[in-house]
Amino acid sequence: MLCREWPGTKVGHGGTLDSSASGLLVLLISSATRLSGLVMSMPKEYRATVRLGTETSTCDFAGEAVFSADWRQVREADIDRALCSFMGWRNQRPPKASAVHVAGRRAHEIFRGGGELEIQPRPVFVESLTRVGPVSENGEFGLAIRCGKGTYVRGIARDIGRLLGCGAHIAALSRERVGCFGVREAVDFSVAGQTSLKGLRTAMIPVSALSGFLPTYSFSEDDANRLKNGLAVPFRRASRKGFGGFAPAGVIVCVWGEWFSIGRLERLDGEPIVLPEINMPIGAEQGARP
Repeated sequence: MLCREWPGTKVGHGGTLDSSASGLLVLLISSATRLSGLVMSMPKEYRATVRLGTETSTCDFAGEAVFSADWRQVREADIDRALCSFMGWRNQRPPKASAVHVAGRRAHEIFRGGGELEIQPRPVFVESLTRVGPVSENGEFGLAIRCGKGTYVRGIARDIGRLLGCGAHIAALSRERVGCFGVREAVDFSVAGQTSLKGLRTAMIPVSALSGFLPTYSFSEDDANRLKNGLAVPFRRASRKGFGGFAPAGVIVCVWGEWFSIGRLERLDGEPIVLPEINMPIGAEQGARP
């Protein structure tokens, strides 16, 4: 959980999970809900189990079979070669049971209501896609995936099956990481409701943790006051504090004293400037632990 103050008056999230999936759900408390879009844009890591031999209507084990074929002629080397074609930027057609909008409605609403729909492919980015372990006797193998926003792992499994000619779907799916937040540091949902307020507060991660994951800069007191008041400052007067592991286009973290800001790089008369988009104090944050 990412928070600035306690108790929070609002609760948001950093990206939902499929109903058939498990794993990490980032909750945003109080003022941290303003960071929802940023957290959603962070890279995701998944562990999946792909089952060969059947494509389903939902691209996972919850759907009905729409195509089946013998998978036993598929070799592990065939799978590994197929995985290479999903790396980098590519167009992916989201599953019909998905949250994308079609004619103003969620695709899954139309699909589950029996309606016909055609979802257009969208560009997605897959940073890594690796088979984990051998293919089992019932045609299952593990995948480790690191991908960008909007990528459907169910869609990857469907397309792997089509490329191999035998059909495939997701038998199990777990989200392991969202940006700098990992499932191993998360609070187990089954016990969260029984945890004391002190325990939940201790488990929360302060928003300043993002400064270790994003490009981070500091400013002089005068420039910091301008940012705090929503005014732009020249980027040439910034001092780099850290490179970070994730650099969304034009987005940086600005820190000064007890304040934290998400800024965007723009140009004014040809000069790069920093425009503050989200400012919040961090002095009242509680400590965090993994």
